Amino acid sequence: MAMIDQLDVVEILGLDDDRTIAQAVVDIDVVVHLAARVHAMDDTEAQDKEYQRVNCHGTMNLAHIAAEAGVRRLVFLSSIKVNGEERALPYLASDTPNPQDAYSLSKYSAERELLAFAKVSQLDVVIVRPPLIYGPGVKANFSQLIGWVEHQRPLPLAGLNNRRALVSVDNVVDLLRVCISHPNAKGQVFLVSDDESVSTSELIRRIAQAYGVKPRLFFCPVLLLRVAAKLLGKSSGMDRLLGSLSVDINATKQRLDWTPPKTMMQTLDNMANSTDPAACLERRLSDG
Repeated sequence: MAMIDQLDVVEILGLDDDRTIAQAVVDIDVVVHLAARVHAMDDTEAQDKEYQRVNCHGTMNLAHIAAEAGVRRLVFLSSIKVNGEERALPYLASDTPNPQDAYSLSKYSAERELLAFAKVSQLDVVIVRPPLIYGPGVKANFSQLIGWVEHQRPLPLAGLNNRRALVSVDNVVDLLRVCISHPNAKGQVFLVSDDESVSTSELIRRIAQAYGVKPRLFFCPVLLLRVAAKLLGKSSGMDRLLGSLSVDINATKQRLDWTPPKTMMQTLDNMANSTDPAACLERRLSDG
């Protein structure tokens, strides 16, 4: 793997900052587009247009400017939510997309417009759909879960046999690296994960192992958990803990001759040994 000897940082005001973007892509061969308005639990209908403005229209603005500058390839980080939400069977890249909220709809819109633009321009497009990405400094629900486990809070999740796919940030980065130059990546949609799916209870056990604590799991019927979550207005969060969402990455591995370089335990161990003060503070705040 080639190392980056020099990193030039160019700050843009947004994906509509045409002048700065145009300057940034001069003499650039590949653009990896990660910026997005991300999914948030407290989004309102009034904010839905922002998803399209940033995630779709902003992405296409970047693509047009990049193409005009002679950029060869654009690698777009989308989301597994384009495939859908909970499902017992693993998702495939070839599945008919089934986005169900404003965030995933905006990502799917961007995918379709990028692939259409690629057909009438010199710009190659590669799309990668990850599930939840975790690693040192992870925030939101995953950080909260780590805080609960680290502080040995009793969790009523011992009886779960759901299957959820996650992906280490190291594995995402490695796949993006391959997509930058691999000839078989052109015009393709790839799913990515750690190449395994685990139940929430197993994930908790692995987190506990990494952080050197005992998991405090006890049994509670899933139906009762869902009812309690509904009464507390926490159904969406509980769905993520109880539901299944797995992916099949065999097509990705075969087409790109790629395998995830890091296991889940390796990443969790790295997170546990991280001295990132922001990550530690996030867990303390989420633990309350």
